[in-house]
Amino acid sequence: MIIQNFIGIAFSLAILIWSCNYAIKNSIAIAQKYKIRDIFVGIFIIAIGTSLPEFAATFQALQFKSEGIVAGNLIGSNIANILLVGGIMLFPISKLKILDQDKSTFLFFLIFSIFFFFLIIFDITIDIKLAIVFIFLLIVFFYYELKKPIDEEISSTIVNNQPSYLLALKIIFSFLVLFFSSRYFIEFAKNLTELFGVAETTIGITVVAFGTSLPEVIATIISIVKKQNNLAIGNILGSNIANIFGITLIAVFLNSEINYFFLLTMIDKWLFLLTSLMFFTIIMLRLAGKILSIALILCYLTYFSYLYM
Repeated sequence: MIIQNFIGIAFSLAILIWSCNYAIKNSIAIAQKYKIRDIFVGIFIIAIGTSLPEFAATFQALQFKSEGIVAGNLIGSNIANILLVGGIMLFPISKLKILDQDKSTFLFFLIFSIFFFFLIIFDITIDIKLAIVFIFLLIVFFYYELKKPIDEEISSTIVNNQPSYLLALKIIFSFLVLFFSSRYFIEFAKNLTELFGVAETTIGITVVAFGTSLPEVIATIISIVKKQNNLAIGNILGSNIANIFGITLIAVFLNSEINYFFLLTMIDKWLFLLTSLMFFTIIMLRLAGKILSIALILCYLTYFSYLYM
């Protein structure tokens, strides 16, 4: 049983890596063809695609009445994206190159993260009315980002000659493969943890959150290898926004309201806020390098270890 699960994890991970690479390759082609800002592609195309596993995990958890996994996945995925994925992203970079026009994007992220923190710290129930406010904020954010001027660097790139519909189909196909490979990865990983008698909320914060963050990890590594740093940054930012909006809205529209945050510890809640502040500071000060990278990854490993103590 244990060997079968390990084989399943390895096989699904291999497919996951391939699908991420294929998605990024075609997303870059879309950006070049239509001269779209790299960070916008990272936030709204790659991030949504790599967040599909989080959405799937939330949907499945709600079907099985596993509220602890829903709450743990939401918070755990955001923490993993910043500490683990962000740490990996910063390792080969000496200094971040963030345009002044993109700083407002990260300010929105920080403000909304603080707002969401107050919802979870006071265990406030999120209902349909509040969900509609979330949707409105997301539309405003999307419109505002789309209206920003195009980067000069993008206008000088080589334009891809493939038809737009073909590129779109390739991206959709890669996201579907990513979705199913991530789903099976989570299933195999969850089976292993259950064999060792791990608590449900801990599974949500660690195994499910880490498993559903794997697409972000792989997408970030591939983006860095392809020297598309802004895609990686946009992926982290967009994934966290997609997690908050997506997981919350799925839970609300399936259950009419969500109030699972009491299942989280105060450490989980405060770490969510602290990592959001940390990410904003790193971006604003354009910090990077191996020391910061290792520090972030060690913080994540320490938190991961603490949950299993």
